[in-house]
Amino acid sequence: MQNLTSRSLPGSPRLPRRAARGALLIAAAATAIAVLTACGGSAGTDDGGKAGGGDVASLPSSGTAGGSATATTDPDAGRPQIRLDSSQDDRNRMMAAWEACLKEKGGPNALLEYKKKDGKTPAGTACHSKLPLDPPELDPAKNPHYNDDVRVMIQCMNSKGIKTEAAPNGGPGWALVHGSDMGLPTYEPAERACLPKAFGGGS
Repeated sequence: MQNLTSRSLPGSPRLPRRAARGALLIAAAATAIAVLTACGGSAGTDDGGKAGGGDVASLPSSGTAGGSATATTDPDAGRPQIRLDSSQDDRNRMMAAWEACLKEKGGPNALLEYKKKDGKTPAGTACHSKLPLDPPELDPAKNPHYNDDVRVMIQCMNSKGIKTEAAPNGGPGWALVHGSDMGLPTYEPAERACLPKAFGGGS
């Protein structure tokens, strides 16, 4: 049985994503989840934030009014956002940009190292801004109707011939009764149709 939790796309590094649907739909690299994607500006942003935190105390931060010391840094700011209606091609493009960044920063085995070390690698840190975010609707912490939506998702997938059930052991998300169903040509069209219906209030 293939568990598809609300991950990360087939995309958060948690890396998912082809296996963890609901958990990152971001598939490909997401098998560890989340993971979710492109490089260049991310390293500079992270480094700049750290430098500004101590070494350059004399420089005022232009974003804060009145010298407010509460700098709310969102680690996910600027990351590519997967939507419920994103096509697989769009998801793949986002993931490919993230993976290219990993290879650029960490070499040909950077993705494997990322998965083995649960994202805690220098390349993973440098490329974090490229990692795609899963749709917020698939996050149980952000969606108050998540459990109800999952039930609709299960019904919808079953109606399209993809045998699906609740995730085992009371976990979030849904699971395929036969993991091999993910390879069926009808799988991705069913998922694309059911996600907006279940989590987007569609009919």
